[in-house]
Amino acid sequence: MDKRIITKEIDSLTIMQSLADAYAHISSTRMKNTRDGVVRSREFLAEIQEIFKELQDSYRREVMKLARKKKGVKGNVTFLSHNGRSVAVFLSTNAGFYGSITRRVFELFAKDISSENLEATIVGRLGLSMFLESFPGRSYSYFDLPDYGKDSQKMGDLVRHLVPYEEIRIYYGKFKNIVNQHPEKTVISASTRVEERGEKEVVKYLFEPSLEEILTFFETEMFTSVFEQVISESQLAKFASRMLAMDSAGQKIRESLNAAKQDKLRLMHYISNKKQLEYLTSTIGTERGIV
Repeated sequence: MDKRIITKEIDSLTIMQSLADAYAHISSTRMKNTRDGVVRSREFLAEIQEIFKELQDSYRREVMKLARKKKGVKGNVTFLSHNGRSVAVFLSTNAGFYGSITRRVFELFAKDISSENLEATIVGRLGLSMFLESFPGRSYSYFDLPDYGKDSQKMGDLVRHLVPYEEIRIYYGKFKNIVNQHPEKTVISASTRVEERGEKEVVKYLFEPSLEEILTFFETEMFTSVFEQVISESQLAKFASRMLAMDSAGQKIRESLNAAKQDKLRLMHYISNKKQLEYLTSTIGTERGIV
């Protein structure tokens, strides 16, 4: 054993431990903030859906007329233009240290695009690297979103890309609890189910500029809200996964650091004992020379 090598190892492990602890702390803080945002978003989305349903219930006959005018599937209506195709969206990350959740989500995503006729959209540089490695030569669309927080312009570009699709499948990590994050798939369909009923109209609205444009607005708003909610859920799962990964890494680093310190301590004892033995040997030799 070399004292300089052990000291260098201890210094490196100490820095690594500081980084792991910092990452874990940052992830814990961001997880809490994201979780609060997810709860608020759920409440907002529930309100939007309730108003949209109330409009449908109150103006069911008018909505059905618009549905027939749109020539959609019986009982379904959409007020946005769609291309009839399906797209799979993989929400990954730009950086690493997020544990296994990104890889597990990719496996679910890869399974579906391998067996079905789905166009691929990748979000995040790490996901792009995985996709290119597994599907060389396959066409795809790529978008970059921040791992934390929101970028309205980039989010808008992604939403505009996805809105024309008839079916949008989003693959992401879902937060269950602190220690469990699971791969999840959410499907957003272009059409809204509307059934003909004989109920009386219960709420009256004044529409400006028109019922169709108001419903178009709600459909767009609901799609955007659902998608942003999925993005937030994905971020929440990623931060929980990173916190666990960094806690685990920190524990292993601490064990290695303690072992290195023990090695250094044993080396120092060995050097000290060796010096004492050399001193005693030298002293005895000197005394014998005197005699």
